[in-house]
Parts: sequence; C-alpha cells; structure tokens
Amino acid sequence: MIRVGLIGAGFVGRNHFNQYEKLRGRASVVALCDREADRRAGDWSKVGGNLADTQGTKRDLGAIKPYTNWQDLLADANVDLVDICVPTTAHCEISIAALKAGKHVLCEKPMALSVADCDLMLAAGRDAPGKFMIAQCIRFWPEYVFLKSVFDQKKYGLLKALSLRRQAEAPTYSLNSWVLKPELSGGAVLDLHVHDVDFAIHLLGKPQAVTAQGYPSPQGSLDHIHAFWHYGPGLVVSLEGCWDLPAGFGFNMGFTAVFEQAAITWDLATGKPLAVFRSGCAPETPAMPAGGDGYFGEIAYFVECIERGQTPKTSTPQESRDAVALALAEKKSALSNKRVNV
Repeated sequence: MIRVGLIGAGFVGRNHFNQYEKLRGRASVVALCDREADRRAGDWSKVGGNLADTQGTKRDLGAIKPYTNWQDLLADANVDLVDICVPTTAHCEISIAALKAGKHVLCEKPMALSVADCDLMLAAGRDAPGKFMIAQCIRFWPEYVFLKSVFDQKKYGLLKALSLRRQAEAPTYSLNSWVLKPELSGGAVLDLHVHDVDFAIHLLGKPQAVTAQGYPSPQGSLDHIHAFWHYGPGLVVSLEGCWDLPAGFGFNMGFTAVFEQAAITWDLATGKPLAVFRSGCAPETPAMPAGGDGYFGEIAYFVECIERGQTPKTSTPQESRDAVALALAEKKSALSNKRVNV
C-alpha cells in the first residue's frame, strides 16, 4: 500500500483525491495539507472547477491526518508519496524539499513558472531515491491516447495537419482567484495552454521554431494565444489556448488531426464522441481506452511505476520542463511579433 500525502485541496487536489479512492488496496491518502481550515477538514463544498469533478462536497476524511504546513507533512514518516496540488509558484520549493525528504513526488502541471526552476527540480529528481513525475493528465486522457496510438501505428498514414485547442471562460473558481494572477499561475499560457504544448511534444517532439500571436490581459499576461509550430514542409501544427471567452461558455478542449487517409476530430463541449472520417465511409466512433479520465490515468500510472520500481516514461520531468520552455517561447513570439527558434 502506497501512503499518500496530498498538499492542496482545491479543484485539482479534490480530483486527485477522488482517484486515490478508486485505487483502494494500492494507494490511500493518509495525510492532507491545506491552509484553509474548512478544506483541511473535508468541507470542499465551495471548491469549484472546470472539468471532471467540477463542484466539491463535504467529505468525511476519517483518520486522514490534517496539516496546516506542508513542511510538517513532509516530516511524516507514514507518507510515501507526496502529491502537490498548490499554486504553481510553490511547485519548485515543495517538490525539491519532498524529493530531498526521500518521498515519491507527483507534482501538478505546469512544472514551474521558469525554466530555471524546472532545471532545479530536474536536478533534485536525478539525485533522489523516490520517483518523480509531473501530472500531465492529457497524455492519459482517452481521446488523446487514441490519437497518439493511431499516430504511432501510422494507421491512417502520415499526419498532415494538427490543431489542438483549449478554450474557456475566465477560471474564477480558484481560491482568491490565484489562477488569474500571473505571478502565481503563469497566466493562460502556462496554466491552461501548456496542456496542449505538452501533448504536442508527446506526439511530435520539439519543433524547429514557433510563431505565435496573442493579446495581453489586464494583469499583464496573455489571455489568448494562437501558435504555429514549425516542423518543416508537409506538416501544419497549430495550438490555441484562451480563457477570455464570455461567462457561460464554460470549458472546451479538443483537436482535429488530418492524416493521409482520414481525419479525426473531438471537442469535449459538444458532448459527442471522437469521430474518424474517411472518404466514402460513414463516420466511425471508436471505443475509447478503458480506465476513466486523464486524472485517473496519470495517478494509476504513477502508482504502478512506484509499485514496480520503474522510472516513469509516459510523462517525464524533462518533457515537462520542455513544455514550460516552449510555452514561454510562444509567449516571447507573441509579445515580440517574431519567430522564435527552439
């Protein structure tokens, strides 16, 4: 049994907690840290979100040990795995401290606010006895897993064009609206758009260069970005991320992939399943890989890596570092109106 210490009981922390409940017998939350007394006690009724478990409830935490300070949780010898779900600005400090304490560490995306902090985390992970992974849930989301699978198999021939999109109204559900404060979250480019940046790396590797456009928010970050990734002739790749849509829009993520012999499209907000279109054929709706959403997939995978003593390969800290670097390269391109070489 892997004993988990969860740091942060906001939107993502709640969703992580739910996944450990599905892994009974393999992993269990034994400690929970949050500065807010109600969250620490299991009252998550005021905690919202934009995906999966979007509205919290009151939970009976039973014997789960509450902590106000994360340092005290790291000192708990009964904790094997530390799951970090706090504002991005704290990812680096807590991850490094947890790794140095000998814990396994699962840290939410984005890895950090700067490449320099990512590099510090990488160094700590290399020297630590515990396993280390950044929680990149889209790599484990069934529709994206399907796209990765058919791409790797060349089932429909070579990929010709890929459009990744993540569109939302302003995420006002976070405590004290910390997500909307770029000094804490990195803004839409790092907090939202980085999901698609990371998946594009997972699918295609790093591009030669990026070109992006966007416009700034009142807080000084970018609320909307549209980027082109340059891989050379024969492949068109675009990524859009925004959280400046009107209230009531909600949240959407999706993609369109055009192969030599088929096109695949999916948008969460439509409620329709992923569809494969081929000339002269009726649209196909393949069954998605079993296992629930990406939150469950990433956590079940990391738990399995710990159980087997294996280093995570489906999502590596190096790739998560590269995702931050590429997202920041896009931001640089958008602000300078220039192509940025990678």
